[in-house]
Amino acid sequence: MHPLKTEHSIKDRLYWNFLNVIPFLIGSIGIARDSLKWVAVYIGIALFFFLVIELRFACTHCFYYIRSKGCVKCMMLPGVPKLFKDRPGPHSRFEKIIIVLGALSVFLFPVYWLISDPLLLGAYIVAWILFFLTAHRYECVRCINFECPVNRVPDKIKKDFKKRGDLSDNFDLSENEFRVSGSNRCVSLKIKHEFKDFLYWYFVTLVLLFSAGLAIGIYSTGWVLAYLFLVFFHFYVLEQRFFCTHCPYYAMSEKKVRCMMNWGWPKHFRPRPYPPGKFDLAITSLGFMAVIIFPLPWLLKEPFLLGAYLVSISIFLLTIWRYECCRCIYFGCPFNRVSAEVKNEFERIRELSASLKNIKL
Repeated sequence: MHPLKTEHSIKDRLYWNFLNVIPFLIGSIGIARDSLKWVAVYIGIALFFFLVIELRFACTHCFYYIRSKGCVKCMMLPGVPKLFKDRPGPHSRFEKIIIVLGALSVFLFPVYWLISDPLLLGAYIVAWILFFLTAHRYECVRCINFECPVNRVPDKIKKDFKKRGDLSDNFDLSENEFRVSGSNRCVSLKIKHEFKDFLYWYFVTLVLLFSAGLAIGIYSTGWVLAYLFLVFFHFYVLEQRFFCTHCPYYAMSEKKVRCMMNWGWPKHFRPRPYPPGKFDLAITSLGFMAVIIFPLPWLLKEPFLLGAYLVSISIFLLTIWRYECCRCIYFGCPFNRVSAEVKNEFERIRELSASLKNIKL
């Protein structure tokens, strides 16, 4: 769980609009195969929903909308003029019905054309699932749009925010997180992964691997088996030995790994509680590149699957960099984005905790 997000940055807007445009692009491709006129109708319906229905019946109750001056400052509708007056407070039943009907019309409209192509239909559904899962997992837990029906901020935090206008030092965290505050910053480090973390990232990884495996499988079953062997050998042997053994999450696990990327797999190698060396990183990087490059000869023959593969990789890397690398306690990872200040504070607390345990013993 992150501290509440009171403002959205340009990076927020770019990331979420990128994630949002993917299902619309897939829907448009499916419709365009039959008629460009219906694509224009689809775009019109989507724009009407987002710029009129959603803006009027949903956004006007949102703190981000209310706080904006002149134009909306939101991760989904940046720069859109505030056409409607603020309506602080809960939504009426009529507003909820209008929002649901509008959203369903946008989602269901292209399905008529997508049904004739199961691959496109599957990609369309998966794209929306990824969008909502990611929003639910990373944004709904810190969003100040408390009137949204999917908002996951605890009631205590909502009341405190409404009362004081900020959170200051009042922010409750689960036992799986460590909070560092100071210098006008508040960072929650993830000190323990849960099974639901693994389920999310396993689903994201499967989307990536499925497009590659399908492209290979169209031409050769034997090479699919070779690809699967390469994937398992890299992630469960090479990566575990040369990269994961240096990770605190690996060391904290008992007999089996408890990580968001690998859950329940036996620990074949002993922990190495120091940063990975150049050789470790080289082996890990080469293995990862082999997994990424291996399916390309087959993907180049299937443009749609190639596009799905590249988009899946982009979503995977952008999401993990944006939401996990900034709170990961594997400080030896070259992609770790936790500030030196927070790292030092965390290490100081951890050393103090270890010392107290030794004294008690």
